[in-house]
Amino acid sequence: MTKFKPNKIIRLIALFVCPVMFNSYSVYADEIADENIDDAMEIITVTNRGFEKPTVDESYAQGKTTTPDLAGWLNSIPGANVNRNGPVTGIAQFRGLYGDRVATTLDGHVLIGAGPNAMDTPLSYSTPLMVESMSAFRGIAPVSAAMNTLGGAIDVKMRKAEIDHQDHIQATGDLQTGYRSGTDASTFAAVTNFSKGDFGVMFYGNIQEGENFEDGDDREVSPTEFSKGQYGADIRYNSGQFESGLGYHYTDTTDSGTPALPMDIEFIYSNRVSYDGSFQGKTWQYNWQIGYLDAEHGMTNFHMRENTNMEKHRRNNATSDTLDFKLVMAREVGEGELTLGVDGYQADHDSVITNPNNMMFKVVNFNEVQDDRYGLFAEWQQQISDVHIHVGARLKQSQSNAGEVSTSMAMMMGNMGMMASALQDDFNNANRSVDETNVDIALSLQKQINDTLSVYVGFGVKNRAPSYQERYLWTPMESTGGLADGNTYIGDINLDSETAYQTDLGLTSKTQNSLVSTHVYFQNINNYIQGTTLGMEDMTASMMAQMMSGDDNPLKFTNVDGKLYGADVNWSYQLSSQFSVNGIVSYVRGERRDINDYLYRIAPLNAQVDIIFNNDNYIAKLNITAVDAQSDVSQENDEMETAGYALINLEGQYFFSSDLSVRAGIDNLLDKNYRNHLSGYNRVKGNEIPVMDRLPGEGISGWVELGYSF
Repeated sequence: MTKFKPNKIIRLIALFVCPVMFNSYSVYADEIADENIDDAMEIITVTNRGFEKPTVDESYAQGKTTTPDLAGWLNSIPGANVNRNGPVTGIAQFRGLYGDRVATTLDGHVLIGAGPNAMDTPLSYSTPLMVESMSAFRGIAPVSAAMNTLGGAIDVKMRKAEIDHQDHIQATGDLQTGYRSGTDASTFAAVTNFSKGDFGVMFYGNIQEGENFEDGDDREVSPTEFSKGQYGADIRYNSGQFESGLGYHYTDTTDSGTPALPMDIEFIYSNRVSYDGSFQGKTWQYNWQIGYLDAEHGMTNFHMRENTNMEKHRRNNATSDTLDFKLVMAREVGEGELTLGVDGYQADHDSVITNPNNMMFKVVNFNEVQDDRYGLFAEWQQQISDVHIHVGARLKQSQSNAGEVSTSMAMMMGNMGMMASALQDDFNNANRSVDETNVDIALSLQKQINDTLSVYVGFGVKNRAPSYQERYLWTPMESTGGLADGNTYIGDINLDSETAYQTDLGLTSKTQNSLVSTHVYFQNINNYIQGTTLGMEDMTASMMAQMMSGDDNPLKFTNVDGKLYGADVNWSYQLSSQFSVNGIVSYVRGERRDINDYLYRIAPLNAQVDIIFNNDNYIAKLNITAVDAQSDVSQENDEMETAGYALINLEGQYFFSSDLSVRAGIDNLLDKNYRNHLSGYNRVKGNEIPVMDRLPGEGISGWVELGYSF
């Protein structure tokens, strides 16, 4: 493996020492301690202030109503990025890890979409108006945060029904509407809350639509249109010692493009029900939650993109349902706290591919796939002298299985039929039931050195069992959980769990007017799962891939060895009562340890800075993002290099009153033509972007939104 390049160090120092030269950062963030997590945990929280004007020293964020998911909020978190395959398919990346390696939950609930290619990601199941905050653990995520925290943990807290404990009915609400010029996008969102006594009920709805966008060279990127509606309700009871709530959320996504994937979204219909509660006993505090998600997903390669070959028309209908649960007990033990918990989820998946022009064509891609995971965990935190300790362990079990698959191609004459039949029979005759038991350990230490300086040290051993795509993808396809590298893959039932050995060192300096927090981290990951070139033992799959799609580099999900290391910094400075500046710098490098290559789809060095003016009635912000070139790419994945770029964005908000405000801004002010390294490659023929070119970013775009509270 090549050595660390000195010019990278120079760039990193320059971005930190001279932030005004490389500004950006799209929402305000700060490090705070969550009310349920001790001082040994460093958490970055992005808070949606809605229509309330923040105080001078308060952090806040408000997602744009014209963006169809929450993924853009991740840009405010040091170390976080977004893998983007389309307007509604933002996949969280944190310190180089992404997908289900990063636990992304809504109110602690696991959300597993129906799409085998991650078209309905967890961050697509909400809308900015309905979000209270987004939090990410900065160092080693505690074992209580979620089942799989190999790449950290991100939790989105949704708004709940508010209870005023008044004798008469209290009615409040928010209305929000917006427009974005670059995508001709419009949105309307509304929330209404009613409260009386110890009860509260909230209703909400959100409608979003947008057209294809153009890049900085005025080329249309198609299909990037989207149409999405979300509706729901929450009813809640709170008597003081006892609280419980029942929520319902419906998502209706139609005709939304994903040009980095082989198909586009025809529809996603999902129903999500959740029940949660808490009770304060004499000794223990009890918290519980249970959730159910039922999703149906249709996708095609012909209804939103050009496909003149009717024999190649494909429709994939996928379904999934997930039941998740969590029970946590906590009590004081001396000067510390002990937490015990049990959690888990049961998920079922099916996926069938057909051709509407040929009733005989059918491929059962995934059949009766079961992916069940259960965990027991214990955490203890204690203040010993001037050191705060948080230690936890989790025992977890993964149980997976799959039904028999089939393909109509097995009935064909010739080599194609023989190969399809061989792959089908090999899978059906294999032992597809897998049980794995793993143990996660996390230790965090926080020491306050003096009034302004603190140090954080974290250690962890984290495991992740393979996804159902990595295990049960039996014939060469691109159902890869959103990898979007253009390659076809096959799975391996006998994959081992990934095991990461993690270290994290943080140093934070905080004064009345400034904050600088720097973290450096390193982790070795044994049995990291990444695509590798098919060998002689998989010659049938290799030939099948070439005959079906012309793929000359089919890959197989394989256990390899990898490592990730880097640093991230967030800082802020209050220049005066009205002016402030803040920003973040993130760097990560991912390498293979078994061969001389890099890990796939790793974010390049990037920096952001905001210069903010905060007056009595308005806020103005200058935002500039600088992204370095990425040449450390995976050769085995045929990953393309990308050039660096910088973007300038402007934003302002004016408060007519405490109830009425207007926000407006211009993104990509200089109409820069650029390519984000974490965007996929264009898979769509017949448009202005060549096939297998990396998708460009959106050109200049103005936006405006109006918000009213009552």
